[in-house]
Amino acid sequence: MDIAIVGRHTKVNGPLRTRIEERMEKITELAPRATRAEVHVCHERSPRVSSEKERVEITLHGRGIVRAEASSSDREVAFDTAYAKLTAQLRKMHERKVHRHQGKLGLRAVPTPASGVPVVTGDADVTDAVENVETWEGAPQGATREIPIDGTPIVIRSKTHEAAPMTVPDAIDQMELVGHDFFLFHDIESDLPSAVYRRRGWTYGVIHLAAAEVERSRESA
Repeated sequence: MDIAIVGRHTKVNGPLRTRIEERMEKITELAPRATRAEVHVCHERSPRVSSEKERVEITLHGRGIVRAEASSSDREVAFDTAYAKLTAQLRKMHERKVHRHQGKLGLRAVPTPASGVPVVTGDADVTDAVENVETWEGAPQGATREIPIDGTPIVIRSKTHEAAPMTVPDAIDQMELVGHDFFLFHDIESDLPSAVYRRRGWTYGVIHLAAAEVERSRESA
């Protein structure tokens, strides 16, 4: 497995780099099909976040993407916390697959709404919105970009991912892997932009986004 270590606004010293490489090599025991691991060590310059000035993001590439991140005043603590989150997500995913093969009910019978799906429109150009994003040496293609809002302390994190169409169960698996409450994907069955989200317990929901005809939208308005 390839391991890429990237420092943003900082340099990753030799002992920490060795520590990261040793720990990430062991992750193959939980993710034998992983082909690449990216570890971003970020130093936040703002004094307002001094208690979380060191942030570590770990992204594991294989059949899917698994991501975990953590922040602390100490970068080694941040890495250990992010690593622990990553292993917990991999174990949880393994347990879900085991339960699925033990006769548990599957998640494939998720209904696709025939109508009434809300339509999101807009003229904003996302490409123009991120022209002023700072890049850093060694950043891999598709890395997280941060967009500062002029005159405010607000920073928008922008991420662009390329992904093949997948089924709803596969999207739920990916959502659990990255540890989020929702996951955007292209549904291979409905051929629509979709999102799965976590509900209570082991129940999930799915939203499909369908484009409406212009004339129909005007009549409803």
